[in-house]
Amino acid sequence: MVQAAIEANFTCSCGTPFIVMTLDPAPNDKINALLVCPRHRVGHHITLDHSGLDLWISVVANHLYRCGVCGRELTPPSAVSSTDIATTFTLNCPVHGSQNNTRTVWSVLHRRLLSEIQQQRELPVPEETSTVPDKPKTQPAVEDPGVKATFCPQCGKKIRPQDNFCFICGSAID
Repeated sequence: MVQAAIEANFTCSCGTPFIVMTLDPAPNDKINALLVCPRHRVGHHITLDHSGLDLWISVVANHLYRCGVCGRELTPPSAVSSTDIATTFTLNCPVHGSQNNTRTVWSVLHRRLLSEIQQQRELPVPEETSTVPDKPKTQPAVEDPGVKATFCPQCGKKIRPQDNFCFICGSAID
């Protein structure tokens, strides 16, 4: 029942499944998604709650790896380009090539989406090529254990005191 309701958010009023074009982090543990109807070529924005990730991840994976022109299922690319925040890749449709098939996804979320689509379609996971230097191994000290850290304990990147997870590496913040 819940999956059907989530799937409805990823379907245009004409009945055509939306294609997920971008997934970006947003404040308050949210994720902004840009969806496009391949039939109407009109963008549609929705906000997903990161805490409900397990509920919507399979639906998003099904709508991410599709042609932006015809909507057919496509195989994830064999290599992607990643930075600290975004993973960018281009899908190749046998009919439309790379036309309207470039995607940008929050890097932390992309790993989970690849895993999801690999399980669903029994595909190998693509290799990632990083364009960012390795993260520092040392963690900033937290002076007062009762106060939330201002740096991620996993990757060392700066976080806001109200964040429940790191927007860079995805680690939960205690």
